[in-house]
Amino acid sequence: MPNTASAGRVHRDCPSCRTPSSSATPVRYAHPDWPMVKCAHCGLVYLEQVPVYDALYDELAWTKQREREEKRRLKKQPIFARSDQMTRWLMGILGEATPAGGLTAWAKPGAVLDVGCSTGKAFAELPDGYVPFGVEIEANAARAAQAIFEPRGGKVINADGVSGIAQFPAAHFSGISLWSYLEHEARPREALEAVRQVIRPGGIVLVKVPNYDCWNRSILGANWTGFRHPDHVQYFTPATLATLANATGFDARFRLYGKIPFNDNMYAILTPR
Repeated sequence: MPNTASAGRVHRDCPSCRTPSSSATPVRYAHPDWPMVKCAHCGLVYLEQVPVYDALYDELAWTKQREREEKRRLKKQPIFARSDQMTRWLMGILGEATPAGGLTAWAKPGAVLDVGCSTGKAFAELPDGYVPFGVEIEANAARAAQAIFEPRGGKVINADGVSGIAQFPAAHFSGISLWSYLEHEARPREALEAVRQVIRPGGIVLVKVPNYDCWNRSILGANWTGFRHPDHVQYFTPATLATLANATGFDARFRLYGKIPFNDNMYAILTPR
C-alpha cells in the first residue's frame, strides 16, 4: 500500500508482498528521477516512488502516449521493435493476441470487464453474447468507450483501477482483461484482490505485461523499450507475476508463447482458486 505522499509523488514499499523498501536493492537501470529497486523478499522490481493518481487522469494518460511510444520504439530500436510486432502477429494467428480474442477463446459468454479499457476499441470486437464493461482513468477515453459499451448493455466507470473494480457486484464477470494494465497500477496487489472479488467461479483473467526476463532487456539494459518512467511502475517476471497471483487467490499459467524470451511481453491466464 502506498504510504507517504509529497511533491506529487507517493512512496511505496513492495507493492506485491509489502516488504519495506528499506530492505530493497537498487536496480542499476533506475532513472535518476525515479528510484527503482528489487524487493528483497519476492524479487519484484518496482519504482519506489510513483506519481499521484491525479496525474494519471490527464498528463500521464496512456491513451495519449501509445502511438508516440510505438513510433519511438521503431525509431530507436527498429530491429527489436519489429521483432516484437512480428511475435504479436504470429500470436494473432492463434486468435488470442487481443483482449477480445483471449476472452472469446477462454471465457464463457456473459459480462466481461476490461480494466484500463482506453477508448473501448479492444472490446468492440467481442462477439454477441459477451456484454462489455470497463474501467478507465482518463475521462475522454472513458466517454468514448461508454459509447461502444452502453448499446450492448454494458458501461464504463471513469476511475482508477482499484476503486473502479470495487464498484461492481461480487462474482459478476466470466472474464476480465488486465491487458497492459498491471505495469501501470500503483497498487497491483489491491487491484488483483479486487478482481478476485468480482470474477465468477470458473472465470478467467487475462494478463499482459512487459517481461523483465526477456532477452531484449538483458541485451539493451537501460535502453530496453519496456522501461518507461514513471508510466510503468513495476516490472514483472513470470515468477514474480505468479507470486502476486498466488498471494491474491489465483493460479497463474502461461501458454507456450506466454513467456518466450525474445518477446518484450508476457501473457498469463489467471484462474480463481
